[in-house]
Amino acid sequence: MWNVLIGIVLICFGWLTGLSAREPNRPESQHLANETVEYFQGTLPLIIAAPHGGQLRPESIPDRKDGVHVRDLGCDSLAVEIGEAMATRYGAWPHVVICHLHRSKVDCNREVEEATEGNVQAVETWNAFHEAIATARKAEGRGLFIDLHGHSHPIDRIEIGYLLSRRQLQMSGASFEGLAPLTSLASLVGKEGRTLEQLVRGPESLGTLLEAKGYAAAPSATEPEPGENPFFSGGYNTEIYSKGGPEFFSLQIECSRAGVRDTKENRQKFAAALAEVLGDWFQKNTGIELMARTERGEVSGDFNYRVRR
Repeated sequence: MWNVLIGIVLICFGWLTGLSAREPNRPESQHLANETVEYFQGTLPLIIAAPHGGQLRPESIPDRKDGVHVRDLGCDSLAVEIGEAMATRYGAWPHVVICHLHRSKVDCNREVEEATEGNVQAVETWNAFHEAIATARKAEGRGLFIDLHGHSHPIDRIEIGYLLSRRQLQMSGASFEGLAPLTSLASLVGKEGRTLEQLVRGPESLGTLLEAKGYAAAPSATEPEPGENPFFSGGYNTEIYSKGGPEFFSLQIECSRAGVRDTKENRQKFAAALAEVLGDWFQKNTGIELMARTERGEVSGDFNYRVRR
């Protein structure tokens, strides 16, 4: 009898240990610029940034006179939930950077002068946000930057910005392929034999993979171009973080509110779907597979990634 009980205890202990290994604890975040920026330092070649989800509105920082002030509701929480979903699936966290200062005070998806209108405290927040991203990029050496946003457009879908306008997305053939140097995926075109068409709206594009998980997306194989509907093509962050080396690339994800950002349950569901899709997208399109830096050794110019399922 005692032998049976001991055996059960050992089995349970082993199961719990294995579960812990697959679901690592959330890394301790760094609070920067008077706690207006939060940085979770990960070990995956993936950076998730949420510049417009902040809720802090200190009176010491005046509201910006120009620009958009609307907050991307829920994107601060969604960024963390994507980090947790990635950790559950791949055993490690991506880098996550969140601006907690309200968009009326600073816009971390704009050039610094426009973003802060010269306010010293706002500049400190903007610098901390982008310095955290720079730290993550230096640690990984290559990988994907995702600028995470929320939209309120009439169509509930995920909008993926590659720095291609609606008119450019209406192009095809050689004319469309000629746009490759202008896009945020410029360094991926040709890698793994992929054309721009395949990367943006092919069967293994991010939009098409998300649609297979039940999330309408544009561009994708189903919606190769957004038509005349409102569409965000990517902004300042998407542009600057597609540069810096032959294996840096970026995109902007604009999430509808209904079914994605509106409740914790929906955020977690979307985060889990995106985590799964990103693993497939990395493997099929980039030549980079997801694996924690702590397992692949010191950072160098020659990495050997693999997906952990």
